[in-house]
This record gives sequence, C-alpha cells and structure tokens, in this order.
Amino acid sequence: MNLLATAVVILTLIILIFLISKTITTANIFQQGLNLYNQKKYQDAETAFRQVITRQGSNDMVRLLLGNTLSAQGKLDEAIPVFQELITNSPKNIDGYLKLAETLIKQDQLQQALPILQELIRRHPRNSEIPFQVGLILSKQKSLEVAIKQYQQLTKEKPHSAIAHLNLANILMLQGNLEEAIGEYQEAIRLNIKKSSAYWYLGDALIKQGKPEQALAIWRQAIRRNPNDTEAQSRIRQTLQEQGKLG
Repeated sequence: MNLLATAVVILTLIILIFLISKTITTANIFQQGLNLYNQKKYQDAETAFRQVITRQGSNDMVRLLLGNTLSAQGKLDEAIPVFQELITNSPKNIDGYLKLAETLIKQDQLQQALPILQELIRRHPRNSEIPFQVGLILSKQKSLEVAIKQYQQLTKEKPHSAIAHLNLANILMLQGNLEEAIGEYQEAIRLNIKKSSAYWYLGDALIKQGKPEQALAIWRQAIRRNPNDTEAQSRIRQTLQEQGKLG
C-alpha cells in the first residue's frame, strides 16, 4: 500500500509539473506575441497568438488580439470569424462586438454590422461608454440615426432610467443635435444620475450654444455634489481663463 501511495504522489507531482511548465510556456508565447503586436510586426504576432489559442482555446484576450492582428494585415475575411467566435464564447465582451462591426463595415457590409451594434446596445443599456464607441463607428457611415432610435426606445421603455437618458444625450451630441442633447442631459440630472459625466457634457453643450454662464453654473453644481470632481474644476478654469476672469 505504501508503494502504491508513493506512486500516486509521484504521478500527481509529474502531472502538476507538466501543467505548470505548459502554463509558463504559453504565457511566454503570449508575451512574445504581445511584444510583436506592439512593434506592429503583425505577421509574427499572428503566429504567436495562434499558438496560444491552440494551447489555451478559452483565452478571450488572445482571440481579440488575433482578430486585431488579422485586421491590421488586411485579412478581413479571416478576422471576421475570429471576432464572431469571440462574442459567441463571451457575449459580454464589448470589444468583440465593436471590432466585428468595424471589420464588417470595412468590407462595405454596413447592413450586417448594424444588428451587431444593436445587440451590443441591447445587452449593455447601462454602459455609458458604449454610445461614444458606437457613435464613432456609425458617424463615419452617417448612420447615427440607427443608434439614436435604439436609445430613444430605451428611454421609452425605461423613462425613469437616468443612464438611458445620458446615453441618448451622448449620441445626440455626436450627431450635433445640441438642443435635444441638452434636454436629455437635464433629464438625466433631474433623475439624480450618479455619473458626473452628465454634468460635464451638459456644460460642454451649453458652451457650444454660447451660454458660458449656464455651463459654469452646471459645473459648479457638479462640484457641490462631488468636491473632488477634477473634470468639472478643469472646465471651470478653462472657461474663466477664456473670459479673462482668471490669471
């Protein structure tokens, strides 16, 4: 029995050593690929990332980097299924949706890209960064109305959701629709939104309308709410300097 127990321990140690060695080797290959990617040596980076995926198929970061690497080389047909597999395996991966949509648009497949972006919006209605990313992609195609309709629908479904109004305002700002954007920012603030960006961007919109005093009042309101709001403080300083009221 002692010999059997000893053999089991030895076998366990051998397996453990093998797994640790494999993990270290995979990590080293990944780091090499990342270095090559940062150096824009995309072909060599692609080789490294493919090796990592072969060894560690569940690594979403490597799949995203592989897709980016293929896209950078103009291998769009190969990049698309990589991004598709990424969002299939990880439906919460925001970058996967954005990159897939961008790649489809590069292939003049806007109609195929739109449902991808709509699904992203649907899955993350409370993420206030997504409107900017989606807006930047669609603004190049002059298709911002698609995103605006999505967020307008969200505000109808959840009229008391401050974040829904903020997201709609951000898209309207990208469109250049200041009047409606201001109304949505004000509604988000009225609903007691916790994100300070609603105050920052409302002030920015008012500045664009030539209403610096109203903008200053909004930013000061943000500071009363959060004395450590450096973004609002910076906007106030810049506006006062432009008015010649600050040395």
